[in-house]
Amino acid sequence: MKQEMLFSGIGGQGIMMLGEILCDAAVSAGYQVTFAPFYGQEKRGGRTMCHVVIADGMESPIISEAKVMLVMDEKSLKDYQGLMAPDGTLIVNSSMITLEPEACGESVKKVPFYELAAELGNTKTANMVALGYLMKFLPFLDIDAVEKEVERAFSAKPKVIPLNIKALRLGYEYAE
Repeated sequence: MKQEMLFSGIGGQGIMMLGEILCDAAVSAGYQVTFAPFYGQEKRGGRTMCHVVIADGMESPIISEAKVMLVMDEKSLKDYQGLMAPDGTLIVNSSMITLEPEACGESVKKVPFYELAAELGNTKTANMVALGYLMKFLPFLDIDAVEKEVERAFSAKPKVIPLNIKALRLGYEYAE
């Protein structure tokens, strides 16, 4: 098994945290994982992107084609949609992306991550909503294992754990 993924957005949207939590859950499940973060040169509002590879054995940290791609902003969509695998799934944050993706991948999923997070009262949880939704496309990982990693990731701020768990579950249960 090998799953190549790309996640991108604007600095501050929690893309790196989303990737790290996913990687930690995959390691806990016994998979080999590579995580390659990339940061824009801007101090604030720059683009962030990470490549994540989850596999049965050691793999290159740089993806060749993303089987699953999550983009949170239009610039990321424009720049990275060409890296989609022909049979891949592109997940776009319809809260911030109005641009129609070019023909790429097998399916395109448009999800209003910010609106869903706003329903919980805090748009900062949009990354956890996105992570929950992303889990639908990673059947080799259990959502409960990811929930444990969310708890661990926020252990220094225990008051925000319940909200982030709700956001994760909201994304996982979201039906387009």
